[in-house]
Amino acid sequence: MTAGDEVAQFIKDHQVDLYASPSHETSPAYYSNEVLEQRLTALLDGRSLAGLPLRTRSKVAKQLVCAVLGYAAPSSFKKTQPRFPSPNFDLYVQKSDNLQVWNQEVDLHRRYVILGLGHTDTITAARVLSGQELALLDTTKTLTSKFQAKRIDPSAGSKLVQSRDTDVFLRTMMPCETLPEYLHGRLSPVALPLPSAVLTIAAIYDLLRGLVGATIVDPGITQERLRGVALQRAVCKILGLGPYADAGQFPDVLCQALEVKLQLSPTVDLGLVAPDQPVEAAELAHGLRYCDARYAVVYGERVNPTALRINSIVVSTGLGFFDEFRRFEGNVQNRKLQIRLPIDFFRVV
Repeated sequence: MTAGDEVAQFIKDHQVDLYASPSHETSPAYYSNEVLEQRLTALLDGRSLAGLPLRTRSKVAKQLVCAVLGYAAPSSFKKTQPRFPSPNFDLYVQKSDNLQVWNQEVDLHRRYVILGLGHTDTITAARVLSGQELALLDTTKTLTSKFQAKRIDPSAGSKLVQSRDTDVFLRTMMPCETLPEYLHGRLSPVALPLPSAVLTIAAIYDLLRGLVGATIVDPGITQERLRGVALQRAVCKILGLGPYADAGQFPDVLCQALEVKLQLSPTVDLGLVAPDQPVEAAELAHGLRYCDARYAVVYGERVNPTALRINSIVVSTGLGFFDEFRRFEGNVQNRKLQIRLPIDFFRVV
């Protein structure tokens, strides 16, 4: 029997609670970093998490870890810090090299268990790092922030929240009800917005309503970015713009000062700047502010493994965004550390 087997058996026999106080190094319920890493790698290697939504994948991974370590998995996992109090670690499942630690600094007294996923979404390795070791990988020491919101009345259906653009936008951009004929099908989505070459917010809403009931390709449950690309392609086409292009920055459809959000869940991630911020947006130029941008929040649902149906669309100015959406209070922003993992991080143990 290995050292890991002995610890797991003790935890199981004595029904050690996952949410008990952290086990001390002298406790028979304590896994050293080395033993913990070896056990997780040996017993989880090849376990599949394929086809699971991200939240479900996280829960299943937690259940697998509990089973391997001898703990009884709860029906729902508490939002404690750390998530696994008795063995004193947080758990991350990584398919990329960008580790995101939400709403907290790296805790030097905590451990971090990181499971690596292969291209088929099977577990290939596990790493166990002390807080000190993880902190050495955090080269920026900077928490980036993300605003979030939720619609006040989720059953309200499609809606144009404001019938006109902001005064600044109207004065600066002179938006039109239809694009000039010479721009139809030729205006690049990543070009700067130009006066008289942008649609009014009402015209955008009228056109986007044509997407309600339509289906778009779903590239996979975990492929959030690619789902967004599929929607933006449809948006560009229905607005009469040129071929889809993406600069990878705010707003998604730059030439129309339009940010597009695809929602399969109620929580809307708004990025690093709140929509109603009266701060000049360098991305838009011409003296426009973030609150002058337009937002299209597109609600959809998965109808089969490869397709999404668009159910409703809400269009709003940034300035009036929180007339329709409730800003998350308390911790107004979700903050994250983004830590780049070394290319050889998931080495063979």
